[in-house]
Amino acid sequence: MVAMAPSDQIEELFLTEEYLEQFESFDTSTTLVSSEAMSALCESESPQGVLALCTIVKRNPTEILSSSGQVIVVDSLADPGNMGTIIRTAHAAGAAGILTFGSCVDPFNSKVVRSSAGSLFHVPIAQLAGPEVLPRDRSVFVLSGQATVELGPETAMGTGNPIWVIGSEAHGVSETWVSGKWSFSQVRIPMDSGVESLNAAVSAALCLYSQVI
Repeated sequence: MVAMAPSDQIEELFLTEEYLEQFESFDTSTTLVSSEAMSALCESESPQGVLALCTIVKRNPTEILSSSGQVIVVDSLADPGNMGTIIRTAHAAGAAGILTFGSCVDPFNSKVVRSSAGSLFHVPIAQLAGPEVLPRDRSVFVLSGQATVELGPETAMGTGNPIWVIGSEAHGVSETWVSGKWSFSQVRIPMDSGVESLNAAVSAALCLYSQVI
């Protein structure tokens, strides 16, 4: 993961002895620590022996929304594993970025950082104040179990780079997105009978790749 971070974002590396040679070419400040010290510094139970102190790059929604590429809006997503996987998927699919709305887990939470597998350094993330910020010339698709239109390759055909709004598996999207105040399209993922829902990360992957594959 450290190898995926832009060098100008790494302020300092903390390494146990077995990793010193591997990172000797890195042009950054390096501190040798014992295995005991590394365990104290890290939240994970079995740290790998490498810890990087990185700069958090602040982004704004306008920067992301004006870029070329699909955008994911995550609504009140609390699970760090899901958030990290969505970041990794957005990176793989070439998305412009991710916007968080409502009470989302901090994208820089240590569990999110680990589950993103380094993609956090390459996907712009910003806080979205509300639907009113979204540009009127962009197509917005809200994932909802109550929608009548099913997600498919033709869902966003001809709409350019869509914006996908995805809620948590437990609660879905908030009323803000489905109140009818905004002219957003609602779509659902087709599922076999007996399956109630998919987690947010899988849903995000299906939305993004419906326009990529």
